[in-house]
Amino acid sequence: MTEPPPFISLGDVMVRRAGPADAAALGAMRAAQRRELHGGEESEFRRFEADCAAFFARELASGDPWLIGWIARAGAAPAGSSVLTLLPTLPRLGSRGTIDGRVRDVYVAPQYRRRGLGRALTLCVVEEARRRGVDRLALGTSTMGRPLYESLGFVAKDDEMVFVPRDS
Repeated sequence: MTEPPPFISLGDVMVRRAGPADAAALGAMRAAQRRELHGGEESEFRRFEADCAAFFARELASGDPWLIGWIARAGAAPAGSSVLTLLPTLPRLGSRGTIDGRVRDVYVAPQYRRRGLGRALTLCVVEEARRRGVDRLALGTSTMGRPLYESLGFVAKDDEMVFVPRDS
């Protein structure tokens, strides 16, 4: 496998592969995205951010390559993030691949939008998925993100559903 470049520079913003030291920034970006999309109690988001940071610290330090992240920084401040998750899967008709990928948490802080950062973060995920032999890369999107993903070759798939367990 050819290694990707160590970073991408977009003016004053640098995108690079995330490591355990970036866990707090990844947690902050994930919480900011959820806050923006759903609103809610600030105390709930502080707890969620801490939970996410602990999760990213543990998983990125584990050495298990099922989760790969990227962080964008403007100086020390996080400007955006993206994550690729990998999962073994059954062989599919017409494909020899047995790894599913999922694009997770592509997020750009509002003050850094419209600069190509979302595209760069998504392309990091797409290129890593290619390097790892992923033959199916899926994502969920907001209305705002849909044009970007379509421009990169993602297409809508109407036959998927999500199970959400109900509290007993």
